[in-house]
Amino acid sequence: MSQQLLSTASNYLEACEMLRSGFVKQVRLDWNIGSDEFFRIASDWCDAGAKIKKEGRSFIISIKGFPIPRQR
Repeated sequence: MSQQLLSTASNYLEACEMLRSGFVKQVRLDWNIGSDEFFRIASDWCDAGAKIKKEGRSFIISIKGFPIPRQR
C-alpha cells in the first residue's frame, strides 16, 4: 500500500486518526483551529518529534520516522 504525502483533516480527531494510521506523513489542519486545539496538537505530537508549519491560512503537521505517541 502506498503512502499519501498530504491529507486534509477537518477537525482534531480526524487529524489524530490520520497521523496514527501510518499512511500519511503530512496532515493539513483545514478548520478554524483555536489556540486550545493548536496547543493540544503541539503537546500530543510535537513533543514526540512532529513539526507544525503555517502554510497560507492553514497549518501542516508533518511526521517523519518517529514512534506514534500514545493518545489519551
